[in-house]
Amino acid sequence: MIYNLQILRALAAYAVFLTHFGLYAGPILPRPDALAFGAAGVDVFFVLSGFIMFVSTAGRRESPGGFLLRRAIRVVPLYWLVTLALALIALAGLKPIGIVELRLDYVVQSLLFLPFSRGGYVEPLNSVGWTLNYEMFFYAGFAGLLMLAGVRARLIGLAAAFGAVVLLGLAPVPGLYWAYYTKPIVLEFVAGAALGYAYLRLGTPTPGFPVRRTAGAALGVAGALILGGQVVAGALGADLEMTGFLRPLIWGSAAVLAVGALLLLEQGGIVLRARWLFSQGNASYAFYLIHNLMLHVSAKAAAILVAPGPQRVALIFVLAFSASVLLAEWLFRCVERPIGAALRRVCDGSPRPAALPGPVPL
Repeated sequence: MIYNLQILRALAAYAVFLTHFGLYAGPILPRPDALAFGAAGVDVFFVLSGFIMFVSTAGRRESPGGFLLRRAIRVVPLYWLVTLALALIALAGLKPIGIVELRLDYVVQSLLFLPFSRGGYVEPLNSVGWTLNYEMFFYAGFAGLLMLAGVRARLIGLAAAFGAVVLLGLAPVPGLYWAYYTKPIVLEFVAGAALGYAYLRLGTPTPGFPVRRTAGAALGVAGALILGGQVVAGALGADLEMTGFLRPLIWGSAAVLAVGALLLLEQGGIVLRARWLFSQGNASYAFYLIHNLMLHVSAKAAAILVAPGPQRVALIFVLAFSASVLLAEWLFRCVERPIGAALRRVCDGSPRPAALPGPVPL
């Protein structure tokens, strides 16, 4: 377990929350998209995913089917539960969740992680699930590379495959799937895997010489400068929308620098032992899935309690963030982890353990 990366997961989820909160804070912001930089949290998740999948499968024999089963156990149950809950809320006629139209094919495609157009946006019923469509795409591609024995061959294969996908996307071929899966953002998984390869190659640091602390601090400063530049640019009126190759080049680079910095710092002995943030890192998947719903509900409640203005915006933030944190912790401890443990026992055919296992990294 790499403690610094667990905490980074919590911070990345908070950053995405901040961006979506910006939709409700627009009236008091200098620009409606002033908090758009928080969407870089998604890029951090993609880089982390590439890193963790690469490192966790290195040096051990695992079949593609076994790998995909493990990932499905980790990702699918909670996502399905939240998606079905949203569908039931919408079916009941309640409208606090942003679902304008509910159709059976929307539910099915959402559960199967298939992209589709809904209300002018390519997103599932749980709008943040668009990132999980890419995660599943990455898992499918990486699973095939597990048949290669060496980590170098796997990295080269992943870079070649996803690089080819992105290049093919430059061709004007019609079709939603083609346009969706050939976006340059998929290269961030490759960048994460490249970090994993470097991490494995570096090995255990030599004690007594803080080279990795210095390098980690330098990478962290560089990543902060990139993201800080985005904040300043937004304040000055620049368009912060990251499309095409801009996103992996700017936000993706900042994500790689952030992950690399925290890896080097931990290897250099600087571990961020913030217990609450570590716990939130464990629950970050649940937080990510539910925070939009909490924002919608909190906005409805704040509209009843407070007149329009800064006080209402502040109340929305406090209610939504607190509810997201508390519900995510409960979902992780009482739903996500027990279900995952039970499914792993069934698949492994192993007896029930005396205690629940520790957190499983995303």
